[in-house]
Amino acid sequence: MHVLSDGFGGLLRLMVRLSLLVAGAVFFLSLLVAGVVVAGVYTLWSLLRGRRPTLQDILKFQRHRTGWTAGFGGQPGQRHSQRPTSGDDVVEVQAREVTRAVQ
Repeated sequence: MHVLSDGFGGLLRLMVRLSLLVAGAVFFLSLLVAGVVVAGVYTLWSLLRGRRPTLQDILKFQRHRTGWTAGFGGQPGQRHSQRPTSGDDVVEVQAREVTRAVQ
């Protein structure tokens, strides 16, 4: 009787391990498919706007997203993309009028 219960316990453990493995594989594949769908929609959206999807657009989105979560402990008036300017950065130029050439 002891051999029968050991065999049944081993079979049950094998079935639990296989079911967890299948569940993990399904979860991984669903995340992979979701990523491909999001990338395809983003590419289609960029092409419909007439712009090629670039890495800078993706990084800009991530930078703005981290700006939302990094609000705690920071200064409320200053954002990450803005840097303080001093008087040395200001350059004065003479304004001039630009006229169109009449043809």
